[in-house]
Amino acid sequence: MVRFRRLAVVAALAWTVTALAQFVAWTATEENERIEWTERRNLFLLCSSLSTNALAATTIYRYMRRFRRARAE
Repeated sequence: MVRFRRLAVVAALAWTVTALAQFVAWTATEENERIEWTERRNLFLLCSSLSTNALAATTIYRYMRRFRRARAE
């Protein structure tokens, strides 16, 4: 359960930081600053996607395990 909560926290934090980086990229005035923040946003987006996928895989695994146990009994 602790691992699931950690994944949820990482996913929420990563998506928040991604949104913040997107906002900064939109409001940047100089082109090189915009490019730099867009690159950061892409890295945060990758982290967000990976943590969300891990969270989804963990959730599916837990439900499948419960289903198998209930069926076996």
